[in-house]
Amino acid sequence: MKTLLIALGLSIAVSLHAQTAPGQNTTGQGGQQGQDQVTRDGLWQGHLKGGNYIVRCNSIIALSKHEYVSDGVARVVEVNITLNSAQIVRFYFLEPVKVEGSNMVNAGQQALDRARGMVEQAAGRVSSSLTEPKVVKNYPSSTHAHTVEFVLKDEERLNSLFGSLERSLRTGQGRVWTE
Repeated sequence: MKTLLIALGLSIAVSLHAQTAPGQNTTGQGGQQGQDQVTRDGLWQGHLKGGNYIVRCNSIIALSKHEYVSDGVARVVEVNITLNSAQIVRFYFLEPVKVEGSNMVNAGQQALDRARGMVEQAAGRVSSSLTEPKVVKNYPSSTHAHTVEFVLKDEERLNSLFGSLERSLRTGQGRVWTE
């Protein structure tokens, strides 16, 4: 639970820190951010802020995207790649869950809003590189043998990644996708 709260706090910090400035390009059009290029080598390559992932397109046997709420505090959107090997690959985006309803739920939302405010204040005093989202694992309880995980700080980028993977899965064409 502590790990999830820490991850949630970092997610809030990242989302607050990553607010779009007026005139800033978030579509990936005309800049280096968000490229998705076709290649002829049959490899899907992902260049993410948390690392790189390369897979042969014909090794992908399934691709999924789903959304869930974790421990009642974080909304998670997750893309999973199933390979013809023991390895599982996950890409995900998370944000504080938006809740509405009873007073008890509203009290929880107020606590989240207070935490968001404190994180926003702290984010103004730390280096921007410290607020990049990172996968947090608590060894040994969160050890997932043969699991590779990447976290993206923007849901649009996760959707773009899913689209790139889906095109590679359907066509067998290699692609280079850049966060």
